[in-house]
Amino acid sequence: MELRRVKLYNFSSYAKEASFDCSTSNGRNIILIGGNNGAGKTSLFTAIKLALYGPLCFRYQGKNAQYSARIKELMNHDAFTGSEVKTYVEVELIVPVNQNYMTYTIHREWNYTGHRVRELYWVSDNMGLLPDRERDYFQNYLFTLIPPNMFEFFFFDGEEISNFFSDSAYNSYIKNAILTLCGYDTFGMIKKFCDTYVGTETSGTEYDHVLEQLRQKESSLEKLESDMDDLKGAIQKLEHRKTSAKDEKENLEAQFKKSGGLTKKERDELNNKMRQYDRIKNECSKMIRDYVEDFMPFYIAFDLSQSVNEQLRREENMRQYLASTRRLSVSMLKDAISTTNMVSADQLDNLSRCLYERISTALCPEEEPDKFPFIHDLSNEQRRQVSAVLGQLDGFRPRDMIKALHSKRDATEKYEKLSRQFRESLPSVDANTFFKKFSDLSKKIAEYDNSISAAKKQLDKLNADKPLLKKEVDSLRAQLQAEAKNQTAYLYTSRISTMMSALISDVVREKFRQIEQLTLRMFHDITHKENFIDLMELDESFNILIYKKQVYTISELYALIENIGIDGLTERLGNTGIQNLMNWFHITSVKLLRKSMKTYLTSENGAVCAGQSLDLYKNVELSQLSKGEKQVFLLSLYWAIIKSSGQKIPFMIDTPFARIDTEHREQLTKLFFTSISDQVIILSTDEEVVDVYHDMIQDRVAHEYLLSNDEITGYTSVSSGYFAKGG
Repeated sequence: MELRRVKLYNFSSYAKEASFDCSTSNGRNIILIGGNNGAGKTSLFTAIKLALYGPLCFRYQGKNAQYSARIKELMNHDAFTGSEVKTYVEVELIVPVNQNYMTYTIHREWNYTGHRVRELYWVSDNMGLLPDRERDYFQNYLFTLIPPNMFEFFFFDGEEISNFFSDSAYNSYIKNAILTLCGYDTFGMIKKFCDTYVGTETSGTEYDHVLEQLRQKESSLEKLESDMDDLKGAIQKLEHRKTSAKDEKENLEAQFKKSGGLTKKERDELNNKMRQYDRIKNECSKMIRDYVEDFMPFYIAFDLSQSVNEQLRREENMRQYLASTRRLSVSMLKDAISTTNMVSADQLDNLSRCLYERISTALCPEEEPDKFPFIHDLSNEQRRQVSAVLGQLDGFRPRDMIKALHSKRDATEKYEKLSRQFRESLPSVDANTFFKKFSDLSKKIAEYDNSISAAKKQLDKLNADKPLLKKEVDSLRAQLQAEAKNQTAYLYTSRISTMMSALISDVVREKFRQIEQLTLRMFHDITHKENFIDLMELDESFNILIYKKQVYTISELYALIENIGIDGLTERLGNTGIQNLMNWFHITSVKLLRKSMKTYLTSENGAVCAGQSLDLYKNVELSQLSKGEKQVFLLSLYWAIIKSSGQKIPFMIDTPFARIDTEHREQLTKLFFTSISDQVIILSTDEEVVDVYHDMIQDRVAHEYLLSNDEITGYTSVSSGYFAKGG
């Protein structure tokens, strides 16, 4: 099957008509549609599904009030401003019919009149409109090509794919995909019919009594299993909600940081730093201010200060000289000499005068004291003040002042930067909103933990009750079969059911091996992690089990059997690992493993045997994969199922790189998109299949479209081409 054309009119954000040519040719199998979030990619996705399935698109069995309400929501809002309110979607398909290919056009149109939504639905081929009966035949045939419950397998959203394994019923989804696409679903329908038919033909009182008991026990067992499935589903949903709450909590914290929000601790640290820089700034400012106001004039006249200092010294010396000479006199010297009686009276005057002149001359600091100029003539207090200033000038270091200027400027810049950060941070009301949301999410996560714990306890109880109830059911079935010797229908349908089970098991087993090998091959090609997942298995319930290689000694394996039992060992090693282990011991039953190991370890060379190593496997939980790895693994599984089925179905993916890191995008682009289907429709944002990734598939692209959404009108416009490089 191939989508040739999609047309929308007044659908969601698409105003008036928009058309997409989806035809492929000459190996160009990719239709590339670009658009940012909100541009209309998901609306296009919904329109195609709605055109194909009508009410089943929303899981409604027919047209009802809920369906009409959904359609009204999808009608472009501005369409209601006109006299005629009309919306339609139309797809053109090429489908195989009797080994030929025919073109069909499916058209669904809705008119809103009298406050009611009315739908017009028609299908046409090359000959014109199909009559109602042929249209219904075509619709049923289309459902066999892509059943409604399989639509998401071929048309899915990359944003949601990582949640695939969170659904407790994911194995049912895989089962439906494999059985439907590979054509094995018929066997399952026959088995289901036989299972419902068994025991309907009854005769005999004892037979009826046993049958009634069996039905009651089967009903109880079915309810118990249903309750277990519900609990498992509830646990999975709680785990998913818990994970979502954790992600939301992390995103909230990251968004808070990104928005400039500050926690209380960060605000306190910011205030402390601001106070520190403000203190440095004030200290430097005071130092600079003191210099400018009190000291700078003296430093400017620093050279003059030296002469001032010298003049003050000379003046001080002259004052001391004058003070000394005023106190010293000829008569003072004469009296002092006369007391010695060493000089005669006639020589006393001359000697006193001569001595006075000599002393005066010796004490005089200047050559002409009478002409000495007293320029400053300062008091003692003034002289002390001037001396202090001059002393400071001598000890002053200009580098200290320059350093203070730089320190002030640096502290001011840092203070302003922190102050700006503080001003630009979220206001306290927004911060309080964040802290409340953060606290609420923490409480919600704790509540999920409590609910998960309670559900697991209840599930453990049901697990303990199930074997006893199943044993009773098996016993009653055996008794019923013994009482039903004449119930031919029962025997035949039972045998057919058993045969169908065996047939499904046989055909699916080989298909499993093919899917497992193809999945691992694609996963390894994309991730380049050869030793990350070494083995994949699909069990009988279509659960996915993954393993990595691990070396065990015989003693370790024996300890595992003793501690976790055969079932636990099988779960750890996988069916392939258990089979390899059985082959090594040359046994055909897993029940003989414990005995074989014990015999081996108690042999004469028991110590040597205990250290014998075997290359086996260890189970890896799917939850251990990152979201990106889960998406790559699931895409690899999709690729393997589609390739093994041989079906030619268009493959459409929205936001393909939603959870894919850059490490895997290149290989996914080169290997997956080019080979998953003969027609691949990619809906990409401007952060996904662009630039180098766009170049990788350029030669495989048949058509390119760009969706743009007008922020004012809300309209989506469609144009040929794609995102500009680097934009």
